[in-house]
Amino acid sequence: MSEPDLTPDELKRRYNEKTIREALTFKPQGVSEEEAKKYLNSPDGIKYLTRLNEAAPDASIDKLRERAIEQITSGRELPRMEMLDGPLVKIVPKGQQPSSFSPFWAKEADLDAAIQQRKNLSRHFALPIASESPQYDVYKITPKAPTEVFVNTVAPTSELDGQVNKPGGARQFLTPNRKLYEPAELVKTIDNRLPLSTAIQHGIRPAAKTAGVLGTAYGAYDAKHQVDAAIDTARSNREQWVRGGEETANQAVKTVVTGGAATVGAIPGAAAGALTSPVTGPVGPVVGGVATGGAAAYGAEKLYEDSRVQQFSKYLGGKGGALGYEYISKEGRLLRQVNGLKHDLQHATDPAERARLQTRLDAASAAFGKEAERNGRYFEGRAGIDKAWEQMHARFPKVDKDDVNEALARHIDAGKKPLDAVRGAYSDAVHEKYPRALPHEPLENYRTLSNAQLAEKHRQYVGEVTQGRRTLEALHTNRDSHNNVDQGWPKALAQQRQAGRVQEGANELWRDIGHLGAIREVYKERGLQAPELPAELRPKDPQAAPTRSGQTSLTPEQQRHHALAAEQLAPGLRARGLDDERIDRVSAAAVSHAQAHTHRGEVRAFHLSKDGERIAMVQAGAPLSEFSVREAQARSPEQHLAQAHQTAHAQTQAQDSARTAAAPTAHAAPERAMA
Repeated sequence: MSEPDLTPDELKRRYNEKTIREALTFKPQGVSEEEAKKYLNSPDGIKYLTRLNEAAPDASIDKLRERAIEQITSGRELPRMEMLDGPLVKIVPKGQQPSSFSPFWAKEADLDAAIQQRKNLSRHFALPIASESPQYDVYKITPKAPTEVFVNTVAPTSELDGQVNKPGGARQFLTPNRKLYEPAELVKTIDNRLPLSTAIQHGIRPAAKTAGVLGTAYGAYDAKHQVDAAIDTARSNREQWVRGGEETANQAVKTVVTGGAATVGAIPGAAAGALTSPVTGPVGPVVGGVATGGAAAYGAEKLYEDSRVQQFSKYLGGKGGALGYEYISKEGRLLRQVNGLKHDLQHATDPAERARLQTRLDAASAAFGKEAERNGRYFEGRAGIDKAWEQMHARFPKVDKDDVNEALARHIDAGKKPLDAVRGAYSDAVHEKYPRALPHEPLENYRTLSNAQLAEKHRQYVGEVTQGRRTLEALHTNRDSHNNVDQGWPKALAQQRQAGRVQEGANELWRDIGHLGAIREVYKERGLQAPELPAELRPKDPQAAPTRSGQTSLTPEQQRHHALAAEQLAPGLRARGLDDERIDRVSAAAVSHAQAHTHRGEVRAFHLSKDGERIAMVQAGAPLSEFSVREAQARSPEQHLAQAHQTAHAQTQAQDSARTAAAPTAHAAPERAMA
């Protein structure tokens, strides 16, 4: 039976399932294909094709044009380009997820306005019949950095041979390269035609009566009961927190107005008893207390101050509402499950029932102990991030601490020790802003492998690194891909595609080297001799000049300088007639110049003078320094990089001498290396 405001089932049954599912008869009534083709020749259109190409570098130009036309003709008018630095949202049928490449998004404020106006969302956004639903999940994406979006109005559509027509009218934001955004994240669930306030309340009063995860109430049983219902019926951890928080606030007001005891709620993971696993023993202080009848305010506040929750909130800061629940809820729920099963076991008399409860209690206790241990490692890792943050932020100012913490959770979940997880978290987060600036720390925990498994992984990554270096060498030697790989592409796009391939190859090699280094580190920890490396992967003489095979002999910081110079200087140099070879000379000269001035702090940017004659280098805490473009052309890229290598080696020797003189008994920690 079909829902009101949706396409009747009787009509849909006249067509086969594939026609409905794949929207074979779906036709936007937007701008014409001819208008779209003309738009693609404009500056905005070229930018649109560029973003599509970045998203799918292996696609042909014809395929990219086809995709662009399909997306552009979905609007009533040609799109206008805008810069975006905030989130976008998308509705999908409840229980589904948006694809990783879908370009059709909206502003959350526009969606909320449509809901408040009781608009039929399926018709307002002109969705295909296959995307109709009585309820929608709302997903959000956030750009990793300010980027271009293309804005127009959703065009009217027709489907099923004109029997289903939708007016559209919503403002849509086209995002042709979803790689520029964080992964889609579920925010809430809404009805197809229902005010937002009603939609939030819609799932808050079902029959679920189990213990909740928010709130310590001072004698306010009904308030606690409503908080529990809100949480237990929410669809996701993040939505649970939001709904529970809203209901806690509502009940706090209600309790004050009626003269009852105050609600001090929003304590995640509230539960009676100590945070103790029957299997592992004590793993932390008291989580909290569910006071359902007149607990003293002082006692409840003291319980909160001493709780595990405080341990979470001091690390999560202002984002406790968004992130805290994701780390607390599972532990809190497992603890309540353990306590509930212990209570049931104490009162059960039937032997069969007691055996069943004991089995469940053993499983819940083991799961709780595992989760509590995981959270313990996570908090230790957060302390490590805090300790290193000031120094790391000075080196890499564009890195956001939230990104480091998010990466930490991934490495902790991979079973790593806190110190290893911190190292991996910084590597991941820094790489997003400063590609390959730190050695790659793989998620894989190679310490868990047997010696035989370790040897197999070693063979695998020796092969990957060897092949990766050869591939990158071949990419570097292809100076003008417009004449071979990218035939038929505009030259500007061909250069961008080639630069993208080089960057992808360098990133892949960086990751493979990280895996190989981690594997060889485990060999050292076990006191075993690591397998011998092929000759081409063995460490070179420090006095030798670096090779051009992906610049793998350069330090990560030198590689970052090279990439930064190429990115910031190439457009201006190319506009002044320099070819790729001469641009590469300037980028290599920038590496050498940066190495010579490393004592002045981190390199922030390179700038080309208006006359195109000089390069200025901006550093963290020093005046600008300059070098000449003409002088850079006097030496090959290999010579510039060799000079950078020699300068770095001399600086290292000087630092070692200074350390030895200052502390002759000190021993430096061994560096992470493949050898």
